[in-house]
Amino acid sequence: MECERLESCPFFTDKMAKMPNSAGIFKQTFCLGGEKLQCARYQVLQAGIPVPVNLFPNDLPWAQELMNKG
Repeated sequence: MECERLESCPFFTDKMAKMPNSAGIFKQTFCLGGEKLQCARYQVLQAGIPVPVNLFPNDLPWAQELMNKG
């Protein structure tokens, strides 16, 4: 199931600074491959917390920290 936030996501639209070499793999997995619920950006957004521009989809520890402070 494709993420419904693709068009507005800075990660998916390559608007983030310092995109990792693995960005394509992350996009396939988290954005297009049905793992959006495992995406750190998506989780923070769903918690109603502003998503930091530089939060990567695989940065679950930081996402958890943001949600705990929430």
